Amino acid sequence: MGLNQRAYFALTSLILALLIQGCSVTSWTVVDEGARDTEDFEIIDTRYLLQSTNGINPEQPLAYFDLYRINTYEYTQRVQTERYVQQYRPRLGYVLLGAAGAGLSYYAAFSDQLLSRPTDTQRYALMGAGTLLTGVSFLNMKPVGEPKKTGESRLLRQTGTETEVDTLASDPYQEETARLRVRYNGDMLIQSDNWPFDGNRLSINLADNIDASIFEEEPAENLVVEATYDTLQKIIEVPVASVFERFVVVDKPLTALRNEPEVNPDNVLNDLAEGSQLKLVSRQGDWFKVLYGISETWIAANDVRTIWRPSDFASDLSVIAIPNVPFGSVDVEQDIPVLAEDNSSSSALILSNFRYDGAFSEKNYGQRDVQLMEAYFQNAFRVRDNFLATITNTSSQGMVARSIRRLQSAASDSSHTLYVYLGGFTVLKDDQLHLAGPEYTDDTPKSINLHWLFEQLGAIENGRIIVFADFDFFNFAQDDEILQETVEPLISQNPSSAVIFSSILNQQSGIYSSPGGDQKRHSIFTYFLADAFKNGNTYISDIMSYLDRNVTFISRSLYERPQTPILFGNNQLEIVN
Repeated sequence: MGLNQRAYFALTSLILALLIQGCSVTSWTVVDEGARDTEDFEIIDTRYLLQSTNGINPEQPLAYFDLYRINTYEYTQRVQTERYVQQYRPRLGYVLLGAAGAGLSYYAAFSDQLLSRPTDTQRYALMGAGTLLTGVSFLNMKPVGEPKKTGESRLLRQTGTETEVDTLASDPYQEETARLRVRYNGDMLIQSDNWPFDGNRLSINLADNIDASIFEEEPAENLVVEATYDTLQKIIEVPVASVFERFVVVDKPLTALRNEPEVNPDNVLNDLAEGSQLKLVSRQGDWFKVLYGISETWIAANDVRTIWRPSDFASDLSVIAIPNVPFGSVDVEQDIPVLAEDNSSSSALILSNFRYDGAFSEKNYGQRDVQLMEAYFQNAFRVRDNFLATITNTSSQGMVARSIRRLQSAASDSSHTLYVYLGGFTVLKDDQLHLAGPEYTDDTPKSINLHWLFEQLGAIENGRIIVFADFDFFNFAQDDEILQETVEPLISQNPSSAVIFSSILNQQSGIYSSPGGDQKRHSIFTYFLADAFKNGNTYISDIMSYLDRNVTFISRSLYERPQTPILFGNNQLEIVN
């Protein structure tokens, strides 16, 4: 029985080991009948390409042209096989059945229960049969899981060919330089036959090589950049706005910087002097949105010109800011002398348009000029409040006529004096001079006829009439007969009248403001008119002499242009009783 036990133990151990361990089988499987043989190829074609590969913007105004080599490869196609390993394990039912048969055979061989005293031959036969049954039960195996790749592969017989195109960066294959051209609006801006490569790349900084001052506010065309190498050529069009940024430059002596796009004295942040530069953000009608530091502000489009500059120009902007100061801070606004007695023998009319929002830009310090003349009429000439009529920013002749009629009632005798101050832009309509209304445009040419105005003044029968006219004349021929014809209805009817214009035709009335210098915050004419009063000049001849000396000199000093006051009428008048 010791032998039987050992035999049973050995058989059981073998069965358990085979059940647990199983076995594995390897095989080669065809996975691709047209696999590419990467080691069996030839180049059947090569060509070159010049390509522009980048986007251009003002921060990176670089145009790139890259040289590429385009190769066409022909590869051999073959049958590809891969090696797989499959794990197998015996089927439990068959193994148990075989084990049972084997156990019965062994039992018969080593016991007397089934065979009476088996011979050695019978015993060996039974043992062989049991072993055979056990082995046969293991032949019926089942696969475990999916076949696993070993990573081995083979390329066998050829089945065909295939082609592939590959693009690679290429160094210059002939000369080391190329031809480069940049054109704009028919003009050649850059022309070079020896522009060097950097590796496979031609590059040009358009902002560094082009003068930005040649471009209009709205460029007529795009920049055309052309690169040529050997027989290769590439042409690209680049918008000017992709290379440069727009800035504005103040080209008026002074303009207001505002926090809203409208003319309003309450929204003025600062006054900017001529030459100030700001980055342009956008345009909205007659206004430009600009950057003042990091703040978005507004400036009148009529007061500036636009320029194109490289992006880094923004880091070196010149801004000449003139802070607002309250009325009464300028010398002529202080210590106003008393030149006349306090009586009812004088009146005053102020008609001034300065808040323009149409074809003309706002008249800088126009409102302050009105305040100054009100102060002198009331304090120096002792005009009472009820005899002072101030009309601003209007194109209504009816309003003006009503004010003149009201003041006319005060002219009861020859001792009466009517002071008139006029200001604004003038236009020529139907061969007559007009004061442009605040919203004057070619489509809506609202204005006040100045010939009509002087007719109304000439209809006042009593007293002296003194007119000071601070006008800007634009686009007029230098023919002062127009001025003579305009004032004729007054000076021909009233010998005790005088009219002083701030300049002759086709001259501007400048403001008294100098960056880094005097900031008088008035027009040159109105400032020196008030200064003449402050210095005690009460005769027209003395006032005119004072204006001639100072207005002309300051205008040439500040702006290098003439401004010549002109007088019509009686120069011997004294303007106070």
